[in-house]
Amino acid sequence: MMDRNARKEKAKAISNQYRSLFENAVEGIYRTTPSGRYLNANQALARIYGYDSPKELIVGLTDIAQTLYVLPEDRERFKQLLDRDSVVRNFEAQVYRKCGEIIWIAENARLVRDDDGNVVCYEGTVQDITERKRAEERLRLAATVYENVGEAIIVTDGEDIIHAINPAFSRMTGFGVDQVVNQPARFIADEINDPLVVEEAWSSARRGDTWHGELWARRSNGDVFPASVALTGVQGENGEVSSFVMVASDVTRRKMDEQRIRFHARHDGLTKLANRHTVMEALGDAIVRAELGGHRLALLFLDVNRFKDVNDSFGHAAGDELLRQVARRLKGCVRASDIIGRLGGDEFVVALPAITDEQGALACVEKVLYAFSEPFSLPEQELYASTSIGVALYPDHADCAETLLSHADAAMYHAKAGGNPYRFYDSDMDRQAAERVNLENDLRRALADNEFRLHYQPKVDGLSRRVVAAEALIRWTHPTRGAVSPALFIPVAERAGLIGAIGDWALQEACRQMRLWLDAGVEFGCVSVNLSPAQFHDATLKLKVERALAQWQLPASVLELEITETMMATEVDRAIAILGQLGQMGVRLSIDDFGTGYSSLAYLKLFPVNVLKIDRAFIKELPGNSKDGAIVSSIATLAANLGFEVIAEGVETPAQAGFLLAKGVTLMQGFLFSPAVAPDDFAALVAKGI
Repeated sequence: MMDRNARKEKAKAISNQYRSLFENAVEGIYRTTPSGRYLNANQALARIYGYDSPKELIVGLTDIAQTLYVLPEDRERFKQLLDRDSVVRNFEAQVYRKCGEIIWIAENARLVRDDDGNVVCYEGTVQDITERKRAEERLRLAATVYENVGEAIIVTDGEDIIHAINPAFSRMTGFGVDQVVNQPARFIADEINDPLVVEEAWSSARRGDTWHGELWARRSNGDVFPASVALTGVQGENGEVSSFVMVASDVTRRKMDEQRIRFHARHDGLTKLANRHTVMEALGDAIVRAELGGHRLALLFLDVNRFKDVNDSFGHAAGDELLRQVARRLKGCVRASDIIGRLGGDEFVVALPAITDEQGALACVEKVLYAFSEPFSLPEQELYASTSIGVALYPDHADCAETLLSHADAAMYHAKAGGNPYRFYDSDMDRQAAERVNLENDLRRALADNEFRLHYQPKVDGLSRRVVAAEALIRWTHPTRGAVSPALFIPVAERAGLIGAIGDWALQEACRQMRLWLDAGVEFGCVSVNLSPAQFHDATLKLKVERALAQWQLPASVLELEITETMMATEVDRAIAILGQLGQMGVRLSIDDFGTGYSSLAYLKLFPVNVLKIDRAFIKELPGNSKDGAIVSSIATLAANLGFEVIAEGVETPAQAGFLLAKGVTLMQGFLFSPAVAPDDFAALVAKGI
């Protein structure tokens, strides 16, 4: 038998061996009370929990559930497992390190009982599994991305055999997993891709790089589509590329959007014809070819006559539809090699490359004029529209695209002004075009230098010959041209976009003059100012009228605004709203040129106006023209029934005045009484009568 000393030595050796294992183990080892206090811990556990020594850990962690576990209920769950099974394996939980950092641990533990079966303590081991948990989370996220990402993912081996696909691949292509996995890849449509591009992609991937580009791909039904592709070679443990990952997205919609953007950048959105930029680019190229080929080129410049009246009378939707139909008819008049475009508004151009002489251009002009001879079918109505065409030839009339267009425009302008369907350019048009440009410049200067003046034509009671109102009419005396007729400069002002500013000036000036008359005791009723379409559709019109009246301290009743019925026929609901705002202010409202526009009588009862003004066209041939007489009589009756005042303009003879008085039209204006005169002369007319 082994003596006592030997047994002691053996026990001591075993104890030392155990202590060495305990102190030097990589895993944390502990013993705790069931209540949650550490009895013993090794250095590894102290290190895991962030303590310098086991002793510091034992002193610092006196309540494991509350100070160690992130979720105290995890400690309770841990104890329940031990109480039930006596052991716990791979129990995972989150704990706090001494510094407050949260880590993941895995525990294995058992119950230690005494000889009577009472629980003495818990003992177990702890591993820091934080990195493993993070890796698992990364894998979980990667798997989630793989399953849910919108891009198709295909994994192939070095032999181009598909090992895996994600759901997006099936959604994008229609291929199911069983159709492609362990099968040769058929996604890239090699038959229509550039072989050099495909080889470049695979060569890059075989080097372990990532290739980005666009390739044609294939769906399960055989259709091909453009795909944005990223192809990456994945290196194995030996450092060699052994598999490939392809990420692809269907860019069909993007390509279509790009095409639409390119199309809209080069074409007119309404008619789908080439826009100005595209026309000028194509025209420049055509001129180069004409020069090299030694042949002519013709440019036709067209606009739709009275298009503004269509817009004003029937609305912008009808105007847009007319332009679309014009575009379709023009397409039917040209060859595939011809250039056709819309410059904007109602202006179109047709370029005819490679013609031999003027007859080639004239043949196209005749086709266009014939195309316009049929009525245009607009919503709920048909109407006839004509066109004016200007023609310029290269190299006869210009040597570059811009000059050719300018000369064709000048020819169109002269065709329209002369009432002709078309005109060819001639050099004299340059002078007239320059004259228009100079007149426009002079108009801008006249506005800045206050060269305009208002004259006033009296409105007269035909029975008493008393002046009851004044119509303000603009006059312009040019420093060198002398008096310039409104019939000459008003159209130029409209074309140059100056008519709104000129009209605003006239409104202010008429109010200023009315203030001067009232201060001088010249009282006669009201002064009327003609509103241009630009003013009528100006969103700030009401504010401008209010400011003019306030600035000159005038009651609204002394101001009358004259508006043509074609202006009001544009967007009727909006016109009613505008007139309603002005009427509520107390401003008088008059419909000028009544009977010559397109407005429906059904709307007349809705317009809050005070006066109907019979156009001079119906007065000119009175009393001899029975039809004009009937129209005048009808307007007078209509006005009386609707509660409107009525006035006739353009009265030049006593016979005309007598006829009007017989029909009940007592208010008149015209040369029979007085032309428009300067303010002082008008005051004299008010004082002495007519």
